[in-house]
Amino acid sequence: MVRRSPFGRPVPQLRIRRPRILLLTVLALALVSALGFVAAGSDDSGGGAGAGPFPSLFPSLAPRPAPTGTAVAQVDRKAVVHPDGLLFGVSTPKGPNQAETDEVAAAAGERPTVQEYFVKWNEEFDPDTVERSYELGAVPLLTWEPWAGGDQNVDQPQYALRRITSGAHDGYLTRFAQGVKAQGQPVVLRFAHEMNADWYPWAQGRNGNRAGDYVAAWRHVHDLFRDEGVTNVVWFWCPDAVGDSEADPAGYYPGHDYVDWIGTDAYSTGDESAERTLQATYDALTAIADKPIFIGETSVKPGEHRTDWTSELFVWLRSHPKVIGFCWFQHNKEGRGRYDWRFTTSADSQRAFSTGLATQRLADWPLRAAS
Repeated sequence: MVRRSPFGRPVPQLRIRRPRILLLTVLALALVSALGFVAAGSDDSGGGAGAGPFPSLFPSLAPRPAPTGTAVAQVDRKAVVHPDGLLFGVSTPKGPNQAETDEVAAAAGERPTVQEYFVKWNEEFDPDTVERSYELGAVPLLTWEPWAGGDQNVDQPQYALRRITSGAHDGYLTRFAQGVKAQGQPVVLRFAHEMNADWYPWAQGRNGNRAGDYVAAWRHVHDLFRDEGVTNVVWFWCPDAVGDSEADPAGYYPGHDYVDWIGTDAYSTGDESAERTLQATYDALTAIADKPIFIGETSVKPGEHRTDWTSELFVWLRSHPKVIGFCWFQHNKEGRGRYDWRFTTSADSQRAFSTGLATQRLADWPLRAAS
């Protein structure tokens, strides 16, 4: 389980089809191996300095841009809540970003259909970011953090949960809600994630937060959006994966009428399998509610288990159909990562990811609702 410290107009793209990209990947890998450009071995390579956001293992596979002038698809909220296929999400340092998305798509063999990014409560709603996500062919997943940021600065009493419930931030919340409503497209809103851990200001015990305060704050925010007539939000409740110090998430659940997705953030820092990382939390979540499950953040620390863990993740996903999607945390130490979480740090881990992703029944863009 990770102990992270808190930290301080593209055109639409067509989805890459698997057979072509897998064939190209194999041919490219064989070619560069023969020329000696890909070193055999270690899964701890970590990428090279100055290589940009992701190592360019397969630069020739960058997807071609779609023709200009393609209209951005209007997506039905129901198709986000219950998609007809697995959602492949990604969080990148500058995301939603055209170049970063193209690199992920080239390495993964598929374009992501979810783009996750982070917004603090000293930042206003930005409709351009939502539009950019849709132009890239992905639903925006906005992780909305009630604090002003700052590395390890969890003492921010101005954002105490009781202040949120009391209406101290209603002016900001109203502006944000009106912005989401005016933008029109569905937005997945992940409010105050990992609340059952202790490293954020909204954790129980921080800033005077008491048992029950989190649920009350969530309901207050949800109800304010409802009163503003906002109908295009997908409410995503996302505790941290159950571990040694994380509390049982059940006590933080806002209630069935207040949540559309449930899920978790789950990283491996040494687990041999994804099942070991995810299964206990999956069991806890399904005991709480019968809701679509989305893995809000996931990855595996570089090391001897990285390739096997990555491969096993996709086996685990296929055997758990309640899980409708996942978001890979494509960040390194220079970004938001405690470790280099990118699946592109070596040829082995990249191959495990793209091969595993190709086994999934992925959602097409624009999204359609499950029948």
